[in-house]
Amino acid sequence: MKRFLKVGLISLFLSLILLGSITVSAIVRMQSNGRLINYVGIVRGATQRLIKLELMGQPNDDTLEYLDNILRELNGAQGEYGLPTPDDAAYQQNLAKLSAMWDEVKREIYAHRSGAATHEELLTLSEAYFDQANDTVFAAEAYSARMTRQLMIICVGMLLVMLVTWAFIFWASSQKLLTLENTNRKLSDLTRRDTLTGVYVLSAFKERAQQLIDSEKLVKYAIVYTDFADFKYINDVFGYAYGDSVLSRYSEMLLAELDERELCGRVSADNFVLLLHYQNKEEVAVRQRRVDHLITEFMHASNYRQSLPTCCGICCIEDVVEKLTIDGLLDRANFARKTVKNGTNHNYVYYNESIRQRLREEKNIENRMLEALERREFTVHYQPKVDLKTRRVGCAEALVRWRTEDGGIIPPDRFIPVFEQKFMIDQLDRYVLEDVCRSLRRMMDEGKPVCPVSVNVSRIQFYDQNFVRRYVEIRDKYRIPPALLEIEFTESIVFDNAGLMLNIVQDLKAHGFSCSIDDFGKGYSSLSLLKDLPVDVVKIDSFFFTDGADHTRDLALVQGIVELLQKFHIHTVAEGIEEMDQVKYLTEIGCDYVQGYVFYRPMPQPEFESLLIKESKENHAQ
Repeated sequence: MKRFLKVGLISLFLSLILLGSITVSAIVRMQSNGRLINYVGIVRGATQRLIKLELMGQPNDDTLEYLDNILRELNGAQGEYGLPTPDDAAYQQNLAKLSAMWDEVKREIYAHRSGAATHEELLTLSEAYFDQANDTVFAAEAYSARMTRQLMIICVGMLLVMLVTWAFIFWASSQKLLTLENTNRKLSDLTRRDTLTGVYVLSAFKERAQQLIDSEKLVKYAIVYTDFADFKYINDVFGYAYGDSVLSRYSEMLLAELDERELCGRVSADNFVLLLHYQNKEEVAVRQRRVDHLITEFMHASNYRQSLPTCCGICCIEDVVEKLTIDGLLDRANFARKTVKNGTNHNYVYYNESIRQRLREEKNIENRMLEALERREFTVHYQPKVDLKTRRVGCAEALVRWRTEDGGIIPPDRFIPVFEQKFMIDQLDRYVLEDVCRSLRRMMDEGKPVCPVSVNVSRIQFYDQNFVRRYVEIRDKYRIPPALLEIEFTESIVFDNAGLMLNIVQDLKAHGFSCSIDDFGKGYSSLSLLKDLPVDVVKIDSFFFTDGADHTRDLALVQGIVELLQKFHIHTVAEGIEEMDQVKYLTEIGCDYVQGYVFYRPMPQPEFESLLIKESKENHAQ
């Protein structure tokens, strides 16, 4: 652009210089043409005077010589008058005739002086000469008129070039000012953007979003609040460089989906907010799902190949009854997002008032849970797993319950997601393990029967390098035989990082713990993971035992899983069993244990202890 402006300006100035030179030259020629017409006119008039004097007997050789000099100079000779020689065919033709007739006039004059010519002959020739002189003057005038028109055209052209030059200078200056303005705008915009992702920082996003919402009254807008699940552990385990690359790529994908009336901003870490417009509400989730699919593909193509779901809350402004600013709308989109984070909804949730009420309850849980741990308001219940060969309790699963100091009960599905969200689930897991170990120690010391107990471990703990060491310390503190403790985890952890999971399971096994996979078949199942993962127990999810579209195929699949696990010497537990027909089928296919309401519900520790004592007595009685 700068080179174009420079070349254009130089070209216009050169054109002006050229046209100016041509104009000056034309003006000089015009002055010469004026003398030419004047002197041709002199020739015409002076010749008539010369003839008149000759006819009166008063010869004038000075006039004769004067006219002779003018005609010679008109024909191209150098002279004192500085007359031009126009390159004009009509003028030159008339001048040639005039010059030839002048020679005849001179001869007639000399003949008249000697008496060889009469007055009439000289007068007749003079009249013919006068006519030719007139024609020559007219030819010179015509030539001069043409030169004048050319000069006018040149002047007009120069004026146009001058106007174009000034217009070009004005345009170039405007472009420069516009470029400076755009540069300043871009620099200003850069200061309002996040350095890593290129999207707006939160303050700039809120300012611009509010302007768009206020100015585009007829446009349907939605606020989208989105982030990744467990992103903190992506940074902790795989490094901040990889985490930053994911965020940078994700922001590029988000920005690529926007038009000029939409925005994207970064709140902090992996939290992004968007302002999107729509015709139908469903469009918002569809668009966001498309971007999330792309980032998932990007991560699967990386060296780590882990799964990282997103959590997205959507607040359509038309769904908000009260009049809110952008801050209030962001809060509500965030409310919806949090229902995804705690596992109560799918990945894309639209805000409604019931969500807000639910989050208020969760906030209350959050404010109380640390104190509840200190007050030991959490109690451990046990759900027996029945050995299908003996129909007796073979082992049990420890499940946590929260009984508040006022006697109220908070269900696990209400408080466990909050513990996970606030990264306190590890404290609750260790609380349960220690309570189980304390009970087992007491029962053994009292000579009461015990059985192996499985304790659940959240996926977050698997990213704690001290996880196994802490569990070994708790177990050894109460001197619990390793065979009595089983570590239970969901199979989804395997797909987060199979290599890490394998190392931890091997470490647990090396320290004497049994390991089991919970919820097998719930959505992540891959039988290939059983080939390399040295687990002792697999719990088949209750999903297979519900009345689905083709229950027969579900049961056939369960049979195939049980038979395969038997070949791997892995025990099987069918969970969520509620009917005896299911128990019968599971017994027939060789399943090892059943856990479900068909036999026992989760029960408090004293009740579980009494059950073990009762079965022990019955067993001895037999």
